[in-house]
Amino acid sequence: MNVLTRGDRVIIVGAGIIGVSIAYHLARLGHADVLVLDRGLVGEGSTAKATGGIRQQFTSEINATLVHRSVAEFTRLPEETGEPFEFRQHGYLFLLSTGEQMRAFTAAVAMQNRLGIPSQLLTPGEVLDLYPQLSADGLLGGTYCATDGSGSPTDAASAYARAARRLGVTIRTRCTVQGFLTGAEGQVRGVRTDAGDFEAELTVLAVGPQSRPLGRLAGTELEVSPHRRQVFVVGAPPWLHRDLPFTVDLATGAYLHPESGRGLIGGIDRDTEEGTDTTLDWQMLPPLLTALTIRWPALASAQVASGWAGLREMTPDDHALVGPVDSVPGLWAATGFSGHGFMQAPAVGEAVAQRLLTGRSDVDLHPLRPGRFAAGNAIAEAGVF
Repeated sequence: MNVLTRGDRVIIVGAGIIGVSIAYHLARLGHADVLVLDRGLVGEGSTAKATGGIRQQFTSEINATLVHRSVAEFTRLPEETGEPFEFRQHGYLFLLSTGEQMRAFTAAVAMQNRLGIPSQLLTPGEVLDLYPQLSADGLLGGTYCATDGSGSPTDAASAYARAARRLGVTIRTRCTVQGFLTGAEGQVRGVRTDAGDFEAELTVLAVGPQSRPLGRLAGTELEVSPHRRQVFVVGAPPWLHRDLPFTVDLATGAYLHPESGRGLIGGIDRDTEEGTDTTLDWQMLPPLLTALTIRWPALASAQVASGWAGLREMTPDDHALVGPVDSVPGLWAATGFSGHGFMQAPAVGEAVAQRLLTGRSDVDLHPLRPGRFAAGNAIAEAGVF
């Protein structure tokens, strides 16, 4: 299938932020014959467990480009959808303590600036000017972008879903996909669910951690695996106000995300084994606090109030799978965002909609094609968290 024509139905499996963004952008471009299906509620899965960070500071150009375009849409989301959404542009700060990190992020800043992203390289003194409560011991520098920030993933998903419905999109929740309808030469022609069969000319898998088992039902192996990631909530001391930047210490991977009246901490659990267990592991808290106090000594007495765990759908190169599944006609993937789905969702939704309706998109999605691993075209990136 090249492009959609009038009367072609699209089924999107998954009503998380990626699925509803694609649905909204299709309808906004005039194609509202879209059915979104989810076994739960809108934005109830991994979207609801995300911390809401939005950062353009990637070392891969495709990731930086997608978030840069998304930042522009996040700023106009309330006006465009008529729904509430607060995008707090408090900035992101990366702390660098090795020569390798300095080289990688110096090159990244140059690339980001070329794209129009106003990131900058900081000396240790400039880092402390920006964030006086930090310790600069062993610090070589940092990078900062003032237009990075955060927002509520569930608010954004709700905004897209409600706006999509007003434009004619159908969203069915509590509807579980159990298999796929197929036609000639194995072409996917829709889905089989616990509420009956639904036919479509195109089916998009936007199911995050469930991508691999659903892909297998369709006859393909999507290289996406679920991994637990967790967040703890600390009470905010007086100096930890919501306008401080979301800060990541790349020496340990630990981060501190200030919010109103609290801080979110995490980031040292990147190497968790594959699995779907979302039980909060309190044994991870002591090493996390130890890592944090290297850069935030005042957090040594932090009071941890609560926490939560969710799933990230990871790919071998920590980049999404977006595009047609070549081995299964009629099937597209929009999954495997490796923790970056929320921050990339506006641009991904727009680009996928453009590609499906016109055959081309403002952002070249080719680097994210699902078959790139078999072809030996994994994307390289440094400093991922």
